[in-house]
Amino acid sequence: MKILVVEDDHTIREGIKEYLSEFGYSVIEAADGKAALDNFNESVNLVILDIQIPFINGLDVLKEIRKKSNLPVLILTAFSDEDYKIEAFTHLADGYIEKPFSLPVLKVRVDSLIEKYFGQIEKFEYENTEVDFTGYTATVNGRRVDVKAKELEILKFLLENEGQALTRSQIIDKVWKDTDEIPYDRVIDVYIKELRKKLDLDCIVTIRNVGYKLVRK
Repeated sequence: MKILVVEDDHTIREGIKEYLSEFGYSVIEAADGKAALDNFNESVNLVILDIQIPFINGLDVLKEIRKKSNLPVLILTAFSDEDYKIEAFTHLADGYIEKPFSLPVLKVRVDSLIEKYFGQIEKFEYENTEVDFTGYTATVNGRRVDVKAKELEILKFLLENEGQALTRSQIIDKVWKDTDEIPYDRVIDVYIKELRKKLDLDCIVTIRNVGYKLVRK
């Protein structure tokens, strides 16, 4: 999931980015309202938005976002004035956190909004391929295909981070549990090769010297 963090305080902004990145979130930074709107696009899943930022204030940024999208927006501000809260929620903010704040609490709020808006991905359809992540089944052209659980878990992780390049290490950290024997990172190449072949998935793209990403064509 991709998060746009709009905050003019460099220390706070970097702290949020560093913390959320540890939990697999992809974070884009913006130090002012103009940069926020320049960086906002359909690949962003959630916005953490400070109110008092240069050039274009946070509430005006929120108004512009709402013209294009209903994605979750979490307001972050030092203001405790009720008028700001009322105006923020009038323009459909999804939450409000006052500074100073706890990073673990911020993450809980982010996790909650992501779950509320995006939920768990249980099915995947691409051209003639259908995958049911609940039943761990897959079909191509209506015919059942034998796939391994780990293959589908890798596919689901790529899907949850659609458009984002993932390293082999990130995939291993997500898919292999503490009780599993951890494979060499190049084993991921074998799983990806099998996914492409079995499920006819040309949407899994190799990013040279990095890893893989899923991009539906």
